This record gives sequence, structure tokens and C-alpha cells, in this order.
Amino acid sequence: MTFVLGGTDERSNDATWIQAEGEITSTTFDDFLAFMENGPDWFPNRIRLNSPGGNLLVGIRLGEEFRRRGFATEVGGHEPHPDWPDMPYWDFTRRIPGICASACAYAFMGGTERRIDFGSRIGVHQFYSGEDNPSAGPVLVQEGVEQVMVALLLDYTLRMGVDGRVLVNAGLSGPDEMHWIETGAEAEVSGLIHDPAIWTNWDIEMEGEGLIAVSTRTDGKSKMTAFCDWSSGAYFYLDVTEETSGKNDWSLRSWLVEQCLPAGSMSQGAGAHSILGNRVGNQEIGIVDRGNGFSIRFRLGRNPSVNGSPSFLYEDAPFTACNTERFSGNAENMVSAVRLAFRNCIR
Repeated sequence: MTFVLGGTDERSNDATWIQAEGEITSTTFDDFLAFMENGPDWFPNRIRLNSPGGNLLVGIRLGEEFRRRGFATEVGGHEPHPDWPDMPYWDFTRRIPGICASACAYAFMGGTERRIDFGSRIGVHQFYSGEDNPSAGPVLVQEGVEQVMVALLLDYTLRMGVDGRVLVNAGLSGPDEMHWIETGAEAEVSGLIHDPAIWTNWDIEMEGEGLIAVSTRTDGKSKMTAFCDWSSGAYFYLDVTEETSGKNDWSLRSWLVEQCLPAGSMSQGAGAHSILGNRVGNQEIGIVDRGNGFSIRFRLGRNPSVNGSPSFLYEDAPFTACNTERFSGNAENMVSAVRLAFRNCIR
């Protein structure tokens, strides 16, 4: 398996990735660590897998390392991007369909977010030893450890948040067969595909003598809050939980505060953003640092409108690097919940 930088093919900060191609062998885990160690200070935390499989135990180790690093995983390949040829500093590529079979499927499960592109497929089947199937390729497990491996796979699968029934389909497919799973109902029900960035419907909570409107990402890492303070007017807050482990970590705070907030939006101008249909200038934007993250505070004034969507830095950012689906929000119940909170100010 080889590892290279790939992207970009979309207007979002999710459009760069590490492309992993080829067979998973006994050296693949160490090769991945060496790639991460010897590369630049910044890496995308998204890895795209296109592999027929290989060594099962190494596939599991890769998945555990992806989870430890907080990586998102995708299934698919890539090819040179025709709109960005001969770039001096980056070989731009675009996504194409691919497969992630056998041992690769277990590496894929390690992703904190998991996507299967349309046209791409996950493949599972029985594990085997070289003695069981000498013509089928690399040795996946040693002979005589089948029951131990079943227990190990079930434990790993459940820890990764995937339904253990995936192993049933694997067990019913012989070493020379493959049970293929595409994006859709089976992948969703089994938990193979997982999107932690989905936002909950807006809801109302009591706060003091007033109300606040709240929507939270399902992974708990971001929250949107709208409320009216009786003495100073309406506010919209974006709360972000972020943990960094070193000085070279890519920081959401630095990206938002130093780059994207000053850039503003195409419709509102430099330093200004459209929040719930209101133009908020940079003088009305504040940053509140917390021990485990930060908040961006938008002051909306005394008589704010409530319309459009709660999205922030999506589609209207002037620079490609500031487009992201991370804060696209959820419009379900938003208007009614936020209007109720703005009418019932906190005292």
C-alpha cells in the first residue's frame, strides 16, 4: 500500500485527503507511520482507501490508528484533475470510484466519519490462512486461530461503532467470494457509513427567566445557540470543542479566527457575515476562548430577522479554503425555535 496526498476537487475544506492505494502487507502499518512522520507539518485528517485487502491484523491496526488520530475514512480512488494540470506544489486529483475489500474493510471502520462514494464498494468475506486457500493471495491469519479471530473481529467491529452483523455476511461468503456493500440502506443500518457532522433539529431550552434555541452536532463537537439578552439584545453563538496535541496540529480556531472571519462573505463584504439573514460586521463579532475549545459570538441587535439557514462559512465564503460543510447547520424547526427564543429574553 502506498500513501500520497490527494485533492482538491470540491469547494470545501474536506477536499484534501491522504490516498491509500494497494495491498495491505506486513509492512503497511509502519509505512503509514513513516509517511506521517516524514511529511509536512500539516496533513488532512481524511484518508481515502482503494485496496483489495491483504493482511487482516495489519488492517485492524491501521483502523485503530485512524481512530486514534481522529481520521475520517472514505472508499474510492483518485486521478489527476484535468482542471489543475502541472501544478508546481501539488498534484491536484479528483475522486473516482474504488473498492475497499477484505482487510481494508476493517481499516475503513476505524474512521470517525465514514463515507462510501457512489460507485464505490466495501467487500467482506471469510478470513483464511495460506494453508486454507494457497492460490487466493497473501496470508491473512495463521492457521488454527479462527475462534480467536472471530472474537477479535467482533470486539473490534463493535468498538468502531459498526453492527456485528456485518461479520455474518462476511462469514457466509467464502474465501473466494465477496459480499459487496455500496452506499445505501445496508451501509447505513450497519453503521459502516457514519456522519458525525449531522446537526440535530432546533429545540428550546429554559435559561433563567427566558429561553434559548439550540442545535447540536451529533458528535457533540459543535453547537449553535440563539437567544436574546434582556439588556443587550439578540445573539447567535457557535461553540466548537477542539483538542490539539501539538504545535503543528491544524487548528480550527486559527483557521476561523485568523483567516475566515476577517475574509467575511461574498454577499456581506470583508469582515462581515450573514447570520440568520442579518448582516453582522466584524465589530459585532467576538471570540470567547474556553479550556476545551472556543466560541464565536455574533451580536444581532435589537430587532433581528430570522430566515434563510443557520449555515456559516458554506457556499458564501470568498475563498475556497473557507468553504466547509462542518458548520452547514440544520434548518429544521429553526425559524420557530429562534423566534420564540428572541421573544422570551433571558433576564
